[in-house]
Amino acid sequence: MAYEPHEPTFYDTTAERWEEPSRQAFDDSRVVAVDDHFLLSATGFPPESYEDLELPVVDEDGRLNRNALADAGYGPGSVETLDVSEDLEEAVKELIHDLLESEFDSLPQTMSRGEQRDRMLGWLEEQREDRHEAEQKLHTDDEARELEAEVDQDEEERPEQGR
Repeated sequence: MAYEPHEPTFYDTTAERWEEPSRQAFDDSRVVAVDDHFLLSATGFPPESYEDLELPVVDEDGRLNRNALADAGYGPGSVETLDVSEDLEEAVKELIHDLLESEFDSLPQTMSRGEQRDRMLGWLEEQREDRHEAEQKLHTDDEARELEAEVDQDEEERPEQGR
């Protein structure tokens, strides 16, 4: 696939926790209404279908998300994981750095690209740790509910004694 980069359109910024939006998260099902939320398209802009879009960085409310930019540059679903040329990968990372610098004042110009990458990776690691903690809590809560249900079921199945 020959991906085409694209600077997203947004109305505000946020550093809130990022969760990639699904197509259903957008009010308008027309793909041209949501393409401004993404950095890449496999079929150019406007894209032919929603599935052509990669690297979302703007939420359904039109806010550019700092954590989404970090994910797009160095996260598990980043540009590094896509089958793109080195030149395109570098161009996307440069766009990400430019957006971080201009919109979040996150990466001062005095930082080298390596320092910027390390800082972005630090943000990403914090986000992963937060997700892991939340998943662990959900898992623990689920196990407690399952155990409670088993105890309740055992009590119901146990023949009444002493009648």
